[in-house]
Amino acid sequence: MPTIKSKNDKQKEVRKQKIVECALKVFCEKGYHGTTINDIVKKAKCSHGLFYHYFENKKAIFDAVSESRGRSIMDFLDQVINTDFSFVDKLKHLTEYTFDNMKKDEIFAYRYYFFLSTVFHKAESGVLPSKNKVPPHVRMTAFFRDGMASGEFSDKYPPEDCARLYNCILKGATLNYLLCPKEFKQNFKFPSIDFVLDVFKKETK
Repeated sequence: MPTIKSKNDKQKEVRKQKIVECALKVFCEKGYHGTTINDIVKKAKCSHGLFYHYFENKKAIFDAVSESRGRSIMDFLDQVINTDFSFVDKLKHLTEYTFDNMKKDEIFAYRYYFFLSTVFHKAESGVLPSKNKVPPHVRMTAFFRDGMASGEFSDKYPPEDCARLYNCILKGATLNYLLCPKEFKQNFKFPSIDFVLDVFKKETK
């Protein structure tokens, strides 16, 4: 039988989530080593006591941020890659998912940038073991390798380089969006989806 949360429990969860979201923004802006507890507390407009009520230290809240952003992104990645769509269509859906959700939800943009900036690179270097069965960089490299084998993607460059380049395209677009002044965000233009696809598609004669 599911536990029914009281109004007080819900308020606590909201306060905790606010601290996590503020920490997410600070980690994106300053990086792990450049971020202090004071930075997070100031961003969240809360007391140090409230922060330590929920989190033991900076690593604890970094882990909470990591957990909050990765699941849905990796779930969608696996869902799209496992469809029967062509490889080009799969890449199109992945790119559209990223750009469309950024416009709808700024927190998603921060989570996605955090995902690309931390988990992808750390998993690739072996520093951060992935909780998923297959780390994201391995998944994307295999995706491009399979796309090359199918004849849909150009095999001019190694699949590892294609995975890194795709990561850089999304990361750069995300960062540009986050740095864009609020008054211009509504009219912000992401790279053309067709242009992104053409970077990897095999030329047809």
